[in-house]
Amino acid sequence: MSYECRLDLKRIKRSLLNVQKDFDAINQKLDVRRDSLDDIIIENMLLGYTYLNKLLDKKVNLLNRRGLHHVLELNHLVLCGKDPGVRKEHIKHIKATTDRFYKQDECNIGHLAAWHRKNKSKSPWKRAAGVYILHLSQPQLFFEGNHRTGALIMSYLLATECKPPFVLNIDNAEAYFNPSTLAKLTRKSVVTHLWKLPKIRKNFAKFLKQQGRDNYLISSTKK
Repeated sequence: MSYECRLDLKRIKRSLLNVQKDFDAINQKLDVRRDSLDDIIIENMLLGYTYLNKLLDKKVNLLNRRGLHHVLELNHLVLCGKDPGVRKEHIKHIKATTDRFYKQDECNIGHLAAWHRKNKSKSPWKRAAGVYILHLSQPQLFFEGNHRTGALIMSYLLATECKPPFVLNIDNAEAYFNPSTLAKLTRKSVVTHLWKLPKIRKNFAKFLKQQGRDNYLISSTKK
């Protein structure tokens, strides 16, 4: 891990706003329709990307035991933002999410960390894709916000290697959402772990590498 790159938040914001503007047209092309991309979703995703830059500044190993709580915070950010009042209103959900995050039998953060540790020799795209597909398939890591939190996790794993983060844009939206839906509709089992999930993971890793845009990254010396 190099931690020498940071995310270009201005470019990321422009990209997300462009997707929001054209989302109705994008939605028509998807295998399964998505909910609208509301302003609050954009705002909270930008909070998430901003948080990633702070983690990069601190050189946090996100899937190391000491960094796992930051993954949970990313989910809180995409769902509730930073406002303490909003978080207080959703305290029961936050507590239930925290319990699920650490203790769910078939998919908790320990499973994701173990998979990432086992596959540390693979390329950053394969590792990011693997964690994302494991996170998104059923049962999912969180009650809500799995796509958005997963996108942030992928972005961080890639950015730590100075590889372009995953940022939703007009060009990659369809190629992102359709395999994500396939993963979401797939239940973890002995059979799917042997053939279906690895196939989805392999194809998604190729997608991540091909869709990357260097202009979403800036050198840490140019922040």
